[in-house]
Amino acid sequence: MRWLDSITVKPWLPQPAGMAVETHHTPVPILALRVLMGIITVFFLLIMVTFIVRSQFDDFRALAGEPWQPFTDTGRLWINTFVLLLASIGMEVAVRQWQNGQTRLMLLMLSAGAFLAISFLVLQVAVWRYLLSLGYGLSENPANSYFYLFTGLHAIHLLGGLVALVRVFFRLYRGVSAERVFLAVKGCAIYWHYLFILWLVLFFFLTRTPETYAFIAAVCGLG
Repeated sequence: MRWLDSITVKPWLPQPAGMAVETHHTPVPILALRVLMGIITVFFLLIMVTFIVRSQFDDFRALAGEPWQPFTDTGRLWINTFVLLLASIGMEVAVRQWQNGQTRLMLLMLSAGAFLAISFLVLQVAVWRYLLSLGYGLSENPANSYFYLFTGLHAIHLLGGLVALVRVFFRLYRGVSAERVFLAVKGCAIYWHYLFILWLVLFFFLTRTPETYAFIAAVCGLG
């Protein structure tokens, strides 16, 4: 395996003639992106801990579990999930097309990824308006507040990804070198995949029943 070879290689020892030591380095922009995603993950995890603790108070009313609660039926959120999945797939296909030298198809798939990401944000606003129409305002219930907080933060990070994607289009227009643009495209694809996985975690987390929150609190010692 490459990762095992990279940590067991001994470059200080004499190598047989004709044999070069192969090294694998992660490009700095991709490494920086991974650090950023790690920080974002820790940030969300800390808020999730406060959510679980808050869910054990008497005034907390989960958004699912009873027929009249908005996310007992998660159909609206599944639509959003499917759109974000397509955006992630589009970004991955863009990377593959760039590697195959299909620049036009790459641009098409990048545009599709951006359009689908914007569509996801529009659908998120529709979900917020749906909650408000049912009387689930920001301050009506702690569970409401956390839902708006989590999904709002996720939307902000997705907007940040769109800003980075606009920069990619701008750099392509300016004729920046292919290698540097490819790293930017690859970085956007990685970030889109990360945001999709993060959304799946939030989807699961925010649509559980009170019993599930009580179980998680008990297991984690947060009850």
